[in-house]
Amino acid sequence: MKLSNESYFSLNFIARKRANKEGELPITLRITMNGQRAEIYVNRTVRPDDWNAANGQSKGKTKKDLELNRYLDTVRTKICEIHNRLVLRDEPINPDVLKRAFLGKLEKPKMLCEAFREVNVKVREQYERGDICKATVLRWERCEKYLSEFLMMKENVSDIPMKNLTSGMVDDFEHFLRVRKMCANNAAVKYIRYLKNVVRVGIANKWIDDDPFIGKRYTRTKSDREFLSENELKAIMKLDLTTLPRLDLVRDTFVFCCFCGLAFADISTLTRDHIIKDENGEEWIRKARQKTGEVSTIPLLDIPKRIAEKYRNHPKAVAKNLVIPVISNQRMNSYLAEIADLAKIGKHLTTHIARHTFATMSLNNHVPIETISKMLGHSDISTTQIYARMLDQTISEDMERMRAKFDTMPTGIKPLAEEPTDFVPTPLPKRGRPRKIR
Repeated sequence: MKLSNESYFSLNFIARKRANKEGELPITLRITMNGQRAEIYVNRTVRPDDWNAANGQSKGKTKKDLELNRYLDTVRTKICEIHNRLVLRDEPINPDVLKRAFLGKLEKPKMLCEAFREVNVKVREQYERGDICKATVLRWERCEKYLSEFLMMKENVSDIPMKNLTSGMVDDFEHFLRVRKMCANNAAVKYIRYLKNVVRVGIANKWIDDDPFIGKRYTRTKSDREFLSENELKAIMKLDLTTLPRLDLVRDTFVFCCFCGLAFADISTLTRDHIIKDENGEEWIRKARQKTGEVSTIPLLDIPKRIAEKYRNHPKAVAKNLVIPVISNQRMNSYLAEIADLAKIGKHLTTHIARHTFATMSLNNHVPIETISKMLGHSDISTTQIYARMLDQTISEDMERMRAKFDTMPTGIKPLAEEPTDFVPTPLPKRGRPRKIR
């Protein structure tokens, strides 16, 4: 029997000569390949007179004989399926391997997407413990989905053995993410790093021998984080949206975040209990960030205070004790595009731009970056430096004291005595070993 261009094997059912107590002969399956042989006892017997050695089946017509022949055909089909499966996986094949696979004693290779899903289970458990945010879990699960789509497109299978993952396939998957899924550089790098983490788990568990990521480096590009200027923020605040309640709510939510720096996940779960008064009667927002668990400590300015008061009696806010009845992030971003058009702002507004605006606006009003970091709930000040932008006007204001002190200081700097002429450099002497004089 021929099932591939490289491997030939034959299957022969043989009735043994030594009969059992009932006088029937036990049947074995002999697998032969490349001069090697293995035999499997199929747990069936046959009467000596009914056995057809040439065809490898019973020639009897009874119900028992017909059932025996059907069973032998099933065994033959199963061996062929095992062989085909091993060929697709590029596994080494010999009669003993086929025998052990048929008996269920062959260790199955760990599949790539299967291992990815197992890692995703642990990632979701981290989310349920509160260690990571939901967006991270969804990215991990989306990456596994993209990987399965890639394998179906490239290999016409939904999964492959982990040890079959090559360096070239990793490059092809990166190309798939960038071209087919239209991922920007940072998103593609993040997904590739997720795959790299799964491979590391495979190496630790000896599911894969060679690391396909050796020699590969993936670098994230520094994001040019957009923010609103004070004039642009004022233009949004001046919009009269009383006839458009859906836009009015989105505008108020966005402005609230511009003055307190909360991310969407935090403003959507901000309750009245998170607003407290200190001993001086000042109101503060104290809330643990959903992403990191770090506590944001933010003084409540007058504008967000008035917005909070506006929605105090809103039915949804009352029912859930919320400060603002926030809608979904997707709908907010969609409505923010309309608000940007009405305010004549040529920027792509998203909910996260409000957080960038708060950081930049605070820095440019001379709030120390350490204070901004505490208000944003950052555990590392280097994260705050990504958000913070200092405008030229702020730098000029900060230098005003030095300018006033040093600009009038007398110096001994005098103008040149005569106009400079063109400078012609003196040629350097030639270098090298001097010639011998003969």
